[in-house]
Amino acid sequence: MRDKVRLLGREARAWAKQGALIARGARRPRQAPVGAPRVVVFVHGYGAAGPVFEPLRDHVERTLAVPTVDFTYRSLSGFSKVARDLADHVDRAAGRHARVDLVGHSLGGLVARWYVQELGGAGRVERVVTLATPHAGTRSARIAPGPMRHALAPDGAIVRRLHRGRRRAGDVAHTALVAGRDLLVTPPASAAAIEDARVRWFEDVGHNGMLFEPAVHDAVVDALGTSGDD
Repeated sequence: MRDKVRLLGREARAWAKQGALIARGARRPRQAPVGAPRVVVFVHGYGAAGPVFEPLRDHVERTLAVPTVDFTYRSLSGFSKVARDLADHVDRAAGRHARVDLVGHSLGGLVARWYVQELGGAGRVERVVTLATPHAGTRSARIAPGPMRHALAPDGAIVRRLHRGRRRAGDVAHTALVAGRDLLVTPPASAAAIEDARVRWFEDVGHNGMLFEPAVHDAVVDALGTSGDD
């Protein structure tokens, strides 16, 4: 019981930090096109926004010297629309000829994978890194408002199609980072349920804490610095 209370406290603080980052990010200027040969694009989870990635983006940029951008969408939009908007955002923010890596938290990992597998992104994306993404769905989807709950449903059409179409992204290196104390992706092992992916577990980290955990930041850098042949 005491461990559960500590976990809930850490998750509440991570949730509050996301809120503060989103509020501060509302005043930032629109992201300009990068114009670099390689760009890392970050895709947030349900109910969040791009600014939640600022600490992780800073770490990636400092460590790898690679420019990054984030993508914000309305969580009450339909899944297919969000994926198409991501494709447009990648072309606009990264340019049509840049090599692209994608990092997605939670639902954002499913959106990133859909873009790669179903919308032709595999032709330019080299790496996909997911953080606490329910690749096999989550039982918590039943409490999510709006149409996105269908994308998160266990054995729903979205997760089934992503599973069947994994080979269409066979040349794209995938890394799945799993929150061992995840209370939103249930069971947590769903975040590891992706074929041919490198999987790393963070046993004492919760769903929202994945965004701010230093060990997770280092794992993202490691994944982005690894070629698909390694």
